[in-house]
This record gives sequence, structure tokens and C-alpha cells, in this order.
Amino acid sequence: MTIRVLVADDEPLARRALAQLLATHGDVTIVGACADGTEVAAILATTPVDVLVLDIRMPGMSGLEVAALAGTRPYVVFVTAHEEFAIPAFDRGAADYLLKPVTQHRLDLALDRVRSRIAADAAAARYEELVAGAPPQPFVDRLIARVADREIVIDVSDVELIAADDVYAAVHAGRRRYLVRTPLDELERSLDPAHFLRVHRSYIVPLRAIAAVRRADGGVVLELHNGATVPVSRRRRGELARLAGAALRG
Repeated sequence: MTIRVLVADDEPLARRALAQLLATHGDVTIVGACADGTEVAAILATTPVDVLVLDIRMPGMSGLEVAALAGTRPYVVFVTAHEEFAIPAFDRGAADYLLKPVTQHRLDLALDRVRSRIAADAAAARYEELVAGAPPQPFVDRLIARVADREIVIDVSDVELIAADDVYAAVHAGRRRYLVRTPLDELERSLDPAHFLRVHRSYIVPLRAIAAVRRADGGVVLELHNGATVPVSRRRRGELARLAGAALRG
């Protein structure tokens, strides 16, 4: 990979020295050498740049102002004779901060840090692409409950109610109650939201199980076909009205 570097320093000798140090790296290409921040901004508008090596004190536009204009890319290595700019430089997201006179060893370390950032950002970008392109995880169609030495398979189409039971969940199906060793929050994520609704921090109901919705003592409760009565929390009522209304009409 070639690293395209733009150098900016208002001192000609400093620009030449930086260019000579950078030239020792076979993966570095210098795309320009500028005397002030305005020249840098003009080149950035037309030329791909991976790294800015910027003097902080320059006429017209300081290195800090150029970095703010550039945003998070390109990566920035500040070069200055003044230690007091270190904090604002790193506040701008600087990859490194070099004090003049810059030595070969110190510049080599700065480039190694830049390479590490480039590699990490590329890996993160690849991961995001994989996640974005991954097929959605299917919702579960069965739950597993352990009863004595057996594992009971419960078809989600048979579920009548799911209630919190300490850190696990009690699944009511076929007029029986099973303990599923999965927290209610995790179950909520694994069930198809088109058919199941979390109506309370302690309850998930299948929409087809709702027989009636009624008000009671200033609140809202559900009457289920299996005879259970389930409270509906205030923040869940809007979603219930949208989903359960459609289910009941169907």
C-alpha cells in the first residue's frame, strides 16, 4: 500500500528536511509540499491524501485550522518547535506530534503509528461491510425447556404467554408451564416482533393469544385466551394498539 503524504511548513529548509526523511520509506509518496495552510486546503480539494505532515504555526491558516478543516481524514502528524500546542493537537485527533528538529527515528515512529491506524481503520471498515451485508438472523421457531433429564421442544406457535421467572422465563404452552433458561430480554430479541410483543418488563405475549384489551384501575390489561390477565406498561401501549388492533381485526 502506498501512503500519500502532503507536507506543509512555511520554512523551505524544514520542508526539504521532512521530504528527505520521508523519502527513506519505500511505501511513502510525497504528493506536495506547501508553505501555508491555504495551499494545503487547495491541494486537499483536488488530490487524494492519506497523511498530512503539518507545521502548526503557518501564515494564513495554522496547522490546527487545517486539521479542523480536513476532519478525521487524512491522518495528521503535527510538526512544531513549540511544546505548548500538544494538547490542542491531540484534541484534533493527531496521529502524532513531533518537535523540531525532527530526527529520522522519531519520524519513523510516527509513520508506524499512522500505518497502525490505517490498518485498524481498514479492518473496522471490512467488518462493517460484512455486518451490513450479512443476512438477517432468523427468528426462532422453537424454544427448549429442561424438565428433569429431558429437553422439551416447544413450538413458538403453541406459546400462550411468556413471563419473567427470576433471571429466566416461564413459558406457558398447551396449558402447561415450562422454565426456559433464557432471560426475557434475550427471548424478546429472538422472537418475531410481528407475532410477539413485550407488553411489560415481565411479560411477552403472542398477539394471537389476546382475547380482549380492557382498562382496569386506571391502567390497561390484556385478557388472554388461556384465561390469564396481563398488565400493559404505559410505554408499551402505543405499540400494543398498533399491533394488537391489527391482530384482533384479523
